[in-house]
Amino acid sequence: MKKSILTLLAVAAILVHSVSLNAQEKGDKKDPAKNMVTQFMKQLEKAELKEEETNKIKEMFQKVAKDVAGKRTEAGITPEMMKKRADAQKSAKEDGKKGKEMQEAVEAAMGMNADQIKVFKETEEMLAKVKVEIGKTMTAEQIAKLPEQAQNAFKEKVGKGKGKKADK
Repeated sequence: MKKSILTLLAVAAILVHSVSLNAQEKGDKKDPAKNMVTQFMKQLEKAELKEEETNKIKEMFQKVAKDVAGKRTEAGITPEMMKKRADAQKSAKEDGKKGKEMQEAVEAAMGMNADQIKVFKETEEMLAKVKVEIGKTMTAEQIAKLPEQAQNAFKEKVGKGKGKKADK
């Protein structure tokens, strides 16, 4: 009798532990800011950053990612919309679309309203700015080790946005 009670308690303890681990894993999947940081840091693996550099960059990106995730959630921009965006970008690229034509195709595929599009553009700008700031903390050698698309994200955009007309 004692053995069966002990066995039952051991099984119950294992089940409770596995359920709590499962809940924690699912919680991480639902944290868009954490997912953004994880994806971003994965892009930087080839740069061979030192631990203190990695920590500094992660901290910089986390602050912005939290704001971005909060604004997108508040605007009703869902993970499904973001998946549609990725699929639409891939498709538009395969179709040879670029620039504004690509942007319009992607926005249409995401199914966002005008307010969501506005928030999405604002948050993309926030992410672009922090990437440029992060790029300033990295050496040219570290950036050169990254894929071309990632390298471009760390460079300051010349001739874009405000001040464009003043340059002419």
